[in-house]
Amino acid sequence: MGFFNSIHYSQDEHPLTEFEVHKYVTYLHIPTLEHHPDREKMIQDAILARRKGDGKISLQQMYELLTHMKETNQITKYDREGVMKVLKNYLSTRTSVMTS
Repeated sequence: MGFFNSIHYSQDEHPLTEFEVHKYVTYLHIPTLEHHPDREKMIQDAILARRKGDGKISLQQMYELLTHMKETNQITKYDREGVMKVLKNYLSTRTSVMTS
């Protein structure tokens, strides 16, 4: 799966709490999920399950997970793009605050 992806994200792992996943992976942040609470929950559950034991996950791991979900017709490409945009923005904001 990862060999054919032309998009590459950071492999740096970031802590992502259950609260943060539920807060940011919602139709409030991702318009394509507004009428699909089942997909919203499926994405949230998949991200939470994919995190490592220490609660960390990288953007690349999330992208690969969401790409698999898209390829198996569980979500749309717009869902994947929306989730990646929101979480990339959130994690980059949080990282820049932590390093300043």
